[in-house]
Amino acid sequence: MTAAGTAAGLAPALRALGLSGILDTLEARLAEARAGTLGHAEFLQVLCEDELARREAGKVARRIRAARFPDQATLETFDFGYNPRLPAAQIRDLARLEFIAAGEGIIAYGPVGTGKSHLAAALGHQACRCPVTRKSARCQSMRPV
Repeated sequence: MTAAGTAAGLAPALRALGLSGILDTLEARLAEARAGTLGHAEFLQVLCEDELARREAGKVARRIRAARFPDQATLETFDFGYNPRLPAAQIRDLARLEFIAAGEGIIAYGPVGTGKSHLAAALGHQACRCPVTRKSARCQSMRPV
């Protein structure tokens, strides 16, 4: 087999086409194809899906970096048991982000240390994982217009 028929031979062409993410899974996909578990069209489809998944993950990471959210402030790390008076069901409803599509906003207020900033950042993280346009600001950074 020549270099043109190997993963190493494909690498320059994939990079030139902007498909370098395929290189991450190419060897595993080639092994599947050689084993007969993937047909030609399936092989190409799986490689394209791998590239799309890599690009989407990159977009999410860029959105979160641009928003400068604290890394640990996600809904998965939110401690609902810390403050039993917090309406956990309502927070989970907000996590569906339906308020964004409805053009509504959220104002979180209350005593210091109750999780308002964590919740805001967690909802922001959640929004960054969805392909919607969003804008958030902390009250301290808002200026009168």
